[in-house]
Amino acid sequence: MRRFLWKWHGLLGLIVAVPLFIIALSGSLLVFKAELDAWLSPEQVLASADSRLGFGQLLKHADQALPEHEILGWEFAANGEADSLYVAKMGSYEWQKLWLDPATGQLLSPPMSMTHMLTDWLLELHYTLLLDHAGLLLSALVSVLLILLGLSGIVLHRHFWRTLFTLRFGRGLRLLLSDGHKMLGILGVPVFLILGFTGAWWNIEHFIDEEFGGHDDSQFVLTKRYYNAELDFDAMLAATQEALPGFVATYVRLPDPSYPGVHFFGHQNNKGPLRSRFGSIISFDDQTGKLSSSFDVRTAGTLYQFVDSFRPLHYGTFGGLTTRILWCLLGFLPCLMALSGFWMWRSRVRGRKRTARR
Repeated sequence: MRRFLWKWHGLLGLIVAVPLFIIALSGSLLVFKAELDAWLSPEQVLASADSRLGFGQLLKHADQALPEHEILGWEFAANGEADSLYVAKMGSYEWQKLWLDPATGQLLSPPMSMTHMLTDWLLELHYTLLLDHAGLLLSALVSVLLILLGLSGIVLHRHFWRTLFTLRFGRGLRLLLSDGHKMLGILGVPVFLILGFTGAWWNIEHFIDEEFGGHDDSQFVLTKRYYNAELDFDAMLAATQEALPGFVATYVRLPDPSYPGVHFFGHQNNKGPLRSRFGSIISFDDQTGKLSSSFDVRTAGTLYQFVDSFRPLHYGTFGGLTTRILWCLLGFLPCLMALSGFWMWRSRVRGRKRTARR
């Protein structure tokens, strides 16, 4: 049984090596997406001050500067960072992205493709491998295989503590790579299982929604503004505090033909480390501005709370900078393991060929 498992562990590793390398490398970089954006494009993603104007005033500034577009989503950034706006041009339903300085209301970029920024392109590469819906399914399969590789590795090295940090220098490259492969795998396997499970769940969920959800974007082409222009958005934002005391809004979804209502996504200011920034939702009528519903993640069902924990677990944000650094480093280990695994397989194949010649 052990011999059979060893064979399949190696075979699965070879099958998944290239896509896993791409996913792991891009994911490791994306742990510090905000920092990379600030380094690569500070003029687009950094605000001029930590202060911010009222949301209603910012929305008016953006509307005036974007006469041919409709704002569909607005993500509030941390202090010192620019807000992200998601828009679509009238007569279409193709989402675009831009940035706005919340301290002044000035647009910092024109509407751009959702993958214009390097890190946004990396994100698309990370979860679709640039293969659209087929890539969603392929990345999900890679994530499932990562889980199987992690579990089979644990079984194969179930007494790992005996030789965990043993590296046999001077005994040949193959043995050294074998020791290093085992050590990296055991150290990283808890994170591999978390990343594999959450990534597979998201991709399968997204694939099912895209393929079987009956979506046809041609039905949602924008022809007008879908909310009352006289709405008091500052009053609605204040009303979120009455609906859910301590609520911190992080994203506003404005209406379109596919998504009526004005929805504030966010969290409570005393949220736990395994709560996402978007788990609670407070909704308003898009014509009257009256509160229509409120959803508190803390009272939600077990499954919803379980899935809500995926963001901090997948991104490594639950423990601040320490866990982000750890996730960045451990998330990169599959790249090294793919390389070492391939080299060990290549060495075995060459050895068999030499033996056969004799």
